[in-house]
Amino acid sequence: MKNAAVTGVADRLKRLPRRHRIAHLGALIGLQPVGCGRRDELSELLREQISDASIE
Repeated sequence: MKNAAVTGVADRLKRLPRRHRIAHLGALIGLQPVGCGRRDELSELLREQISDASIE
C-alpha cells in the first residue's frame, strides 16, 4: 500500500513531461534516508516511469 504522501507526489508529477517526472523522482529519492519506506515507494514510482518511457 502506498503512503498518502507518495500518492500525492505522484498525482502532482503527472502534470509534468515524463523526463521531468523521472528527474524529480530521482531528486526526491536522494533526499530520503537510506532504508526509509518513502524512499522505497519513490523508487518504485521511478521504476514505473522508466519502464513506461522504454515502451514508447
